[in-house]
Amino acid sequence: MSKKQPRSGAKTVARRTPAIRKTSQATIFIYYTPSGLRVRTSPHYMTAGPGYVEWTVVNLTSAATIPVTLSWPEGGPWGRKPIVIKNGCFRCRVDGIKGRFKYNVTAAGFTEDPELEMPEM
Repeated sequence: MSKKQPRSGAKTVARRTPAIRKTSQATIFIYYTPSGLRVRTSPHYMTAGPGYVEWTVVNLTSAATIPVTLSWPEGGPWGRKPIVIKNGCFRCRVDGIKGRFKYNVTAAGFTEDPELEMPEM
């Protein structure tokens, strides 16, 4: 069997495969303990990119809306301005952002500090 060879003078074009986009998800649980209201983020360590990061808030205490704040003490992928989630879900694009970011999740006076990593793809 012989493979077809390009004719002399014919140009070959390198084809670029599109980047696979994915959505990395984390769930923020708000729940009661004997010592008061608590917040837990699952997974505690999340990798993302290229694509989207999505945080979903699940309130196990009541049907009331409890605002949740995401903040980056050392600067984050979208700057220093905190993100407030009020309606249960927040989704953000992460294309071209690289680094490892510790962030704080705060709700009803309790703070937790998970991590978000956006490796070089």
